[in-house]
Amino acid sequence: MFKLLKGILLTVVVSFYLFPISFTFIPTSINSKMLVAVFGIAAFVFNGIRNRGLMVSEQTLISGIIATVFSVWCLICVYAADSHDMTYASYVVSYLTWMTGAYGVYSALRLGYDEVDLPLLTRYLAYVCVAQCISAVLIDNFTSIEELVDKFMNVGQGFYKHGHRLYGVGAALDPAGIRFSTVLVLIAHQIATNRILQAHRWYLVSAMIDYSIIMILGAVISRTTLVGAAMGLAYILFSLIKFRRGGFMTLRTIQMIYRFILALTGIVIVTVIIYHHSAPFQAYFRFGFEAFFNWVETGEFHTTSSDHLMQTMWIWPDDFRTWMIGRGTFADYINDTDIGYCNFVFYCGVIGLLIFSVYFLYCHLSLNRKFRNFLICSLLLVALTFIIWAKVATDIFFIDALLFCVAADEMEEGDVLIGDSEIMIP
Repeated sequence: MFKLLKGILLTVVVSFYLFPISFTFIPTSINSKMLVAVFGIAAFVFNGIRNRGLMVSEQTLISGIIATVFSVWCLICVYAADSHDMTYASYVVSYLTWMTGAYGVYSALRLGYDEVDLPLLTRYLAYVCVAQCISAVLIDNFTSIEELVDKFMNVGQGFYKHGHRLYGVGAALDPAGIRFSTVLVLIAHQIATNRILQAHRWYLVSAMIDYSIIMILGAVISRTTLVGAAMGLAYILFSLIKFRRGGFMTLRTIQMIYRFILALTGIVIVTVIIYHHSAPFQAYFRFGFEAFFNWVETGEFHTTSSDHLMQTMWIWPDDFRTWMIGRGTFADYINDTDIGYCNFVFYCGVIGLLIFSVYFLYCHLSLNRKFRNFLICSLLLVALTFIIWAKVATDIFFIDALLFCVAADEMEEGDVLIGDSEIMIP
């Protein structure tokens, strides 16, 4: 019972960070991510006092510097254009909130476990995403649950209901799809590289079930989920067909392929049965996988939203000055486009877009030397960032912040220790 309660409580903490919500009984300007960040600051200070020094990892320090440079450049662009739009000029504040919130999550996990590593973090991220997908279906089908959420939480439900979109407890539209995609890539990384998971049939089946729920129901909430799902499946399949020296597969690889195919077959059969016997789920599937249904029925792989995006939203500046430093405009759909690349150029020019790109290249790729066999996963995170920008302007630093905290358990060369009134580089 204690383990169950601990797991539920930690899942809630991770969800508060990953899918921020506001509560109806406190000011709406305060969301759950801020509460986790406050706990993270308190834990950071407490650990600093206990260890007689505050440790900041090399990745955190350098990424913070780049984030500051980006914010300063955006501020210059805003003042040059006299626009007063601080959407990304204040990005360093968002960076610090994500970072302290991530430390809050990490500290909460450390209270429950002796060691916090990548498999444990991935497991809790998967729990959260599965819970969000299931809660979205429950909210959509049970009025009592919908009313309960509406009474205590402000998750933007008015907008989602008007647009007839599924929503969980803070999970909806592109932000949900981006988080689902990121977690799917991390689950795929565990399936492809974690030998403990590969060696235990039920661990693998559990991971595959989590993956399938997030992929299928996540696509109903946001079709952006399918980007991460495709990447994750490609990663898993690549790991399965990879040959050893001499061109032979090991017995472990053959067992892994058998278990993967068995789990996948079972999931497909269950999905087909649900599709044919449930009208609500049939509607869910047709929306989430609209492109595949169109392909089967018309021979064309497309969706209504992607057609609208490609035909009307690729809008670019028409003067050199805007190309270089932008117009300092971003908020309230002022540029008539959702596409990330276009919005970044209009806000801070090509120079700002390049700085932001370097920032994420560093954040994702620097993790490769922190985790074993992480190269493919880090490259997929890079690809995910730049693919998503073709649809919407956002970032996935939330996962980098978590991984920075998990990777910083042991101080390495280049990490900074602040203590006794001096900065020491080990």
